[in-house]
Amino acid sequence: MKIAIVDDHQIIIDGIEMLLGLENDIHITRTYTDGTDLLQDLRSGQVVADLILTDLLMPNLTGYECARILKKEFPALKVIVLSMTCDPKTIYELVDKIGIDGYLSKKINRAELVQALHDARRGDLHLSDEAAEALTKFRHRIIDSPVTILSAREKQVVRLMIEGLMNREIAARLCISESTVETHRKNIYRKTETNSVPRLMQAVHDLDLLQE
Repeated sequence: MKIAIVDDHQIIIDGIEMLLGLENDIHITRTYTDGTDLLQDLRSGQVVADLILTDLLMPNLTGYECARILKKEFPALKVIVLSMTCDPKTIYELVDKIGIDGYLSKKINRAELVQALHDARRGDLHLSDEAAEALTKFRHRIIDSPVTILSAREKQVVRLMIEGLMNREIAARLCISESTVETHRKNIYRKTETNSVPRLMQAVHDLDLLQE
């Protein structure tokens, strides 16, 4: 199995190379600290790989965007994300919408990493326990939650609430009364089934409530 590794921390790459160097049937063709270099080499034929193992949070091209491009331009290529974070929505979008072949927490051991590579090569999705739990909970939330629709004005109020503005400041910004702002706030909390700005922010993130 030929794999390429993308991670903006060289020490992580070195560690993965050391771990996978013990496997006779896995060959690391090339490593990258920037996903744009990987894409350039794949497009030009400078590197050939069966599977890409990529970090998620990288400064230039994120692992999310890299995975999206890889699956679009090279659909036969297997892609596994290896990350310190297990954000439920991110995992949901990567697995259910983009179609990656695995999502692993960096807390896993060598045995699970190797197993994940082989599972992906066979066409099986492999999620580490933490990622699987996050994805399951998010899928249930999507199924169980009613469709939440905010009006254009409510979206304006939500954005200002997230910025930290108080009712008086929101009223001045939108040229409406404080009582109207309070009414909008109550309706927003009711629709999103939240009762605080932090919970509202999470709902906005999870359910894309501010999409136009």
